[in-house]
Amino acid sequence: MANRSYDAQYEPRPGEDAGQEELRYQRFLRALRAAGLGNAERAEACAVAVLCTLEQRLTGPEARDLNFELPWALRDLLRRCELHPRARPEKIGRAEYLARVAEQLEVDEVQAEAIARTVLATARSFVSEKEAADVASQLPPDLETLWAPPA
Repeated sequence: MANRSYDAQYEPRPGEDAGQEELRYQRFLRALRAAGLGNAERAEACAVAVLCTLEQRLTGPEARDLNFELPWALRDLLRRCELHPRARPEKIGRAEYLARVAEQLEVDEVQAEAIARTVLATARSFVSEKEAADVASQLPPDLETLWAPPA
C-alpha cells in the first residue's frame, strides 16, 4: 500500500468486501504505474488531481455516482473534492481543465493532458458503461474527448 499523504479513512461501505476493494484499488494503481505515472504515491496524486478536477465539471449527484463505482480507497481520497460543495458544475472546457490539472501536479499542459488521458481511461475502465455515458453526457465536446475510450 502506498504512503498516503491524504489522511484518508479506509472503511468499506456496507456490503463491500474490504479485501476485494483493496485489490481493485491496487489494480487501479498498478494500471497507472504501468502507464508511466511513476510510483504508487505519484500515481495516486495524479488520480486525485485529475478526478477531482473532473468532479468540478459534474453535478453533485453525478460525481457521487461516479465515485460509487470507483475503488473505495480512491473514493475516500476524492472526498477532499467535496470541501467546497456546489449546486452547479463549473463550466470549464478542455483548456481550463488541463490548466488546473497542470497546476495541481506542477507539470506543463502537454504532460497534464497525457496524465489526464491515462487516469481517465483507467477510471473509465472501472465503471459501468452506463456510468461512463452519464459522465460523458455532462462534458462539453472538447472535454469529452479526454473521457472517451481510445479509438
